[in-house]
Amino acid sequence: MIVGVLRETAAEERRVALIPDDVRGLAGLRVIVEHDAGRSIGFDDADYVAAGAQVGERAEIFARCDVVVWVKPPAYQLDSVRPGTTLIGFQDPLHRHDVIAELRARGIESVGYETVPHSRPDIDALSAMSRIAGEVAYEQGRQLLSTEGPVGALILGCGQAGLAAIATAAAHGDEPTASGNRKEQESTAIRHGAKAFLLNPDGLLAHLAADPPALIICAAVHRGSRGPLLLDATALDTLHTGTVIVDLVAKSGGNCVATVPDRTVTLPNGVIVTHRSNYPTLRPVEASHAYSAHTAALLKVVPRSARNSDRVGATGRRVDQ
Repeated sequence: MIVGVLRETAAEERRVALIPDDVRGLAGLRVIVEHDAGRSIGFDDADYVAAGAQVGERAEIFARCDVVVWVKPPAYQLDSVRPGTTLIGFQDPLHRHDVIAELRARGIESVGYETVPHSRPDIDALSAMSRIAGEVAYEQGRQLLSTEGPVGALILGCGQAGLAAIATAAAHGDEPTASGNRKEQESTAIRHGAKAFLLNPDGLLAHLAADPPALIICAAVHRGSRGPLLLDATALDTLHTGTVIVDLVAKSGGNCVATVPDRTVTLPNGVIVTHRSNYPTLRPVEASHAYSAHTAALLKVVPRSARNSDRVGATGRRVDQ
């Protein structure tokens, strides 16, 4: 089997899907890496050649490779991908549903990390990226605050990003309150550093009115689904001037009604709402190493399963083996 590694073309994307060390560990697989794929994190083409890969151009990858890996979907059309190819990476199934369906009709499978279950931590790149995103989002939000010293924070969602944001808040000496949709999430949130826990949407508005936080991290979403709207206009009206809201899930619909994808906006009451599509790329080296480890693990599964895409975990299905 021949594996192709694309150079990322999504806006501001600095990660790479496979680093040289993990290429070296793919015994029995041939790897073609697109020219300059790892340059943004310090790997040149010679590093990949030393690891046993071949360096080539995009056209060669699509012409020769059985499996093509990326981090984010390419910014260009995939017309040159040949039937029988498997595409592995984040697939953005909510926005690329029609593209994925068209590819499948051409005999091209799209394996999305959005569909990998938590029961497979070895190939669960989404959780790894979510943890980095939660940490970075909290740091970014805190930089927008006009106040110094410990602050009250509210973390919406107790998934991997939310738990990472809670832990980051606690590391700053802040007082995070966690909000989740299941009571059993409370103990995990407290263990990560939350000072209190509340169920959403029950109790959320009352909490905002009684104890308005300085910083809110929106991270409530189920993988592959739309995020619930938790901060509506009424909720926003309860917040003080200078409150910062970081919405991590804008591409999935957002938890805040005022979120504008990839923009920072200031509302009439002085509340700041910010979003960017890709927080992990702000730590490209760390994120690339983590992502690459999961991609390498998944590539060791794909050869055994390529004849049965249900077992591989094509987008819309689950990876169970």
